[in-house]
Amino acid sequence: QGSRAGPPRVRSANARLISISTLKLIEHSTRVVQMRRAFTSNLPEQQLDALQQLVTKHISDPALTKIAGSDDFSMTSTERGLQRWEQAHLVAALDVLNAYQIERKSRSACHLGSLRLARTKDFKKDPRTRMCELLKRWLRTHAGSALVSEEELRGICGLCRDMLNHPKLFPARNPRSFLQSVAEVYDHLQRQLKEVLERDRTCADLAQRVLSLSRNLISDAIGFLLLAPTDFRHSDALPSLEVVALWQSLPDLGHVLPGRVDPALQRTMRDVWETQCGSILAAVLGTPWCVRLFDGARAEEEASRAVEDRPSALCIEDKGSMKTLDSATRSMRGSEAKAASGNNQGSTSCNRGVGLLISEAASQFERGNFKHSGLAGAFRDAKDPAQTRVRQSYFDAAQIVFDMVYLLAEVLVQFHRISDGLGDYGMIRMSPWLHPFLDALTDKVQRLKANLDHINEAVESAYVLARARQGRVEKPAPSDRMTARAHSCIERAVTGRGSHAQALGQAIEELKTRSAPERLPMVSGSLGDACKTLHIILQSPEFRASIGDAFTELPPLGDMESTSARSAQPPKVDLKQLTDGTSSDSEHGDSHTLAIEWCDRAKEFPVDDPALAAAATTKVNAPLSVQSDEHSTSAESSCAGGVSLSGPSDETIFFEVYLVTQSRLRTGLKRRDRRRLALQDGRLHIFEMCLSDEVEAIMDPFVNMAECKYDEDRMLSIGAQRLPEGASWEDGVFEHANYTFEFDSVELAAALYGRLVDAARG
Repeated sequence: QGSRAGPPRVRSANARLISISTLKLIEHSTRVVQMRRAFTSNLPEQQLDALQQLVTKHISDPALTKIAGSDDFSMTSTERGLQRWEQAHLVAALDVLNAYQIERKSRSACHLGSLRLARTKDFKKDPRTRMCELLKRWLRTHAGSALVSEEELRGICGLCRDMLNHPKLFPARNPRSFLQSVAEVYDHLQRQLKEVLERDRTCADLAQRVLSLSRNLISDAIGFLLLAPTDFRHSDALPSLEVVALWQSLPDLGHVLPGRVDPALQRTMRDVWETQCGSILAAVLGTPWCVRLFDGARAEEEASRAVEDRPSALCIEDKGSMKTLDSATRSMRGSEAKAASGNNQGSTSCNRGVGLLISEAASQFERGNFKHSGLAGAFRDAKDPAQTRVRQSYFDAAQIVFDMVYLLAEVLVQFHRISDGLGDYGMIRMSPWLHPFLDALTDKVQRLKANLDHINEAVESAYVLARARQGRVEKPAPSDRMTARAHSCIERAVTGRGSHAQALGQAIEELKTRSAPERLPMVSGSLGDACKTLHIILQSPEFRASIGDAFTELPPLGDMESTSARSAQPPKVDLKQLTDGTSSDSEHGDSHTLAIEWCDRAKEFPVDDPALAAAATTKVNAPLSVQSDEHSTSAESSCAGGVSLSGPSDETIFFEVYLVTQSRLRTGLKRRDRRRLALQDGRLHIFEMCLSDEVEAIMDPFVNMAECKYDEDRMLSIGAQRLPEGASWEDGVFEHANYTFEFDSVELAAALYGRLVDAARG
């Protein structure tokens, strides 16, 4: 009231004071509210939601995707957690995250000047800890791995990069902040990605990738054919549709792996394998090549032992069905079978078995007999051309799957073994055989893709879309679970982004490029340069000073003096390179005769002896006789080489032996095939397998027989070496060939051993 009664200037000053006080009070209240919000905000929820979105975007591994709703990402040890590493940048990124968690402290939002109030608090499940633990789990898994997937590495890089776009969600309060640590991790991941992209994949890696993708494609194709166009509702009880799991449900009769059967699944799937469609798929699953392709050597030997335990192998065939040695098919209902005992007929009999089942089913379908077909109701009209085409696509796809199983297990596996043993050089040398095979395999993949696409379109139209539109569905119909699982199979195999078929085609093309003959000079030159560089370094004073005086004197790579003396002798034959049939030329006068050569055919047999040339084109059964040598001690000393073959030294003498190799499990030697050997003019001619009349290799012991061992038990091991194209003997780079032969008698093995040793001594 006094203020009101005062002069106007006084009232105005008082009003200004009140306004200033009110503003200060409001400002103070605002600061208090902001401080309270700093402690009671929903920022952690926003952080967790943002991180979950980023993880879902970049990570495909189901074990890492649920960062928000899982308790798996709580705080773990800040130690590395691995004994040794293969990827330096990944283990460095792991150390960065551990350092951040060790140094991390809780700091208050209030501060006095430049000082913040530190608080004691343990971080166990907050958003930052969860993301650190996700990254640590991935880094620990892959830091010790020799191979890191480019796709997975790109996903982790993208995750870290996107986190850097949210600085307001993760305010920095510690000297080593969360986003700073993520930035360092991202830098290491980028460097690791460059190494992965620059690393050349060898032919062995690419061949292994082709095998792996092919297994995935075949397994999903079989699963799709089993579920999509059929009414096999019993398959809903199968926990897995992978080939190794389907083996458990095959019937006992002729089971490929009887030790792995599951009686419960056998009872469930019994009616399925008795149908015409089921018997075709069971025949494919029961082949020995399917065992070799999907479960390796151990399962193959397990299957071989199971076959040996059987009293006889049934091979039942007629209009209705055929049971091969390794087939799990049952007789189709109403058909009469004729049993015929015998051994495994190999590829021909199994192929005939699958083909017979397909042709018989097609014949039954043409006559309208679908009672035991196993097909869904929408594909049982014999007069509908569209359904006929779908059934034909089914048969074609089954036949292609069988062909691919055989080609991969019998052929590509051998190419892979060559690349493992000889590296890129061996695969380049095999390119005249490898590339046509890969072209044929690509054609099979494309045809399989086309047939599966056709079947999928028909199934989608007849059942998936019809059910969605609440239309009429032909019965018997596949169950909802069958349709869903079939869709997953076809999406992985053919239709999805990054499908097996697409990735397999890319891997095949990359393997062809890597094994192209144009790369041979570069590969050979690289090997030669490496040997020359190593020779210079090993003779350098720096090497001697570093390794110490106790280091032994290194022998030369090959007997250079002896080879120089032998080089003056003219070659006795025109040698041929491996598979290419070209002569070995040298720019220098001191070139050497190669110790072993691979011949193309008998018509190009590189000798002038008419008798030996005739032996290469006709089956020869020349009698062999053994007698004591005049200069040897006695017949009892034959194991030491004291027995010689009758006849003059220039006479061609033939042997029939077994070629033996190590078993797949390294449990001992195993006979592989019967072969013919010929000895003429001190050179050993090795014929091809199965007593063939074609020559595989010619070895000259005098030039450079690497080793010749005789173990006094009818076994003779021979090793030879030859120069690669573009290399010299001084480079120390050789191709190696090793043979171990089992003779019919100790005397013959000892006699040939003596002849070879004499020829090597000149």
